[in-house]
Amino acid sequence: MTASVRQRASDSPDPFFATTLARGLAVLDAFRGGESSLSNAELAARTGLSRPTVSRLVNTLLTLGYLKRNADGQFRLGVRVLGVAYPLLAGYRVRQQARPMMREFAELAGGAVSIGIADGANLVYMETARSSQSFPHVPEVGFAVPLITSAIGRAAMSLMDEDELKATFAAIERAQPQAFRTGRRNALAGIEACRKDGVCVALGEWRPEIFAVAAPLLRTPEGDCLAINCGIPAFRITPEAVREDWAPRMAGLARSIRMMLEREAP
Repeated sequence: MTASVRQRASDSPDPFFATTLARGLAVLDAFRGGESSLSNAELAARTGLSRPTVSRLVNTLLTLGYLKRNADGQFRLGVRVLGVAYPLLAGYRVRQQARPMMREFAELAGGAVSIGIADGANLVYMETARSSQSFPHVPEVGFAVPLITSAIGRAAMSLMDEDELKATFAAIERAQPQAFRTGRRNALAGIEACRKDGVCVALGEWRPEIFAVAAPLLRTPEGDCLAINCGIPAFRITPEAVREDWAPRMAGLARSIRMMLEREAP
């Protein structure tokens, strides 16, 4: 978002583009998972905005409840951000309807099953079910991973038409040049596997301790590309088992969810 904000502010190609709003959203977008708070200087560095500009934006966001100030003077996201996200999440009924099957699959695999949606160069998780066994990483709702290096990202990209895929790869190259260079070949292979067999695998590419299998799930009427995956700790399973056992099971899970949605459609 940062580069886009600077470009729009200087070039103003769209007379209806609200630069101040974009800058405020860039401040909110600067926060990352696992961080408790950020200082004014850190927000300025991450957004590319001046400190006085960030101060004005932060003051507005504080007043509206989208940010909170800690005792040490640093800032954290406010609860109101959750309220903004809730209507979006509630609109995807697949989250609620697929949960029982996701939990069953996760328990059987000893891993975590997630549904995610493509967003620019990344995939954002919107639902996760985990097994009762220990797991090195459980992606929470809202957590983002690169499309190009994750099995679930490649599965989501397989739902795009060629023009959309070309634009997505261009966005990835701009935002994640290193990942684009190292992951493009495997990404194309994963996309082709999903289109041919309905499933793809990634053996420790995003996180070396996790083997993942993913399948394209559905495309919404609005054009959103959703995929589903299962991450399994690498110490629990072999690459052969991922490909020969869990890949067909994942493709079957995606089919079962789609059939359920069709039966229950109003």
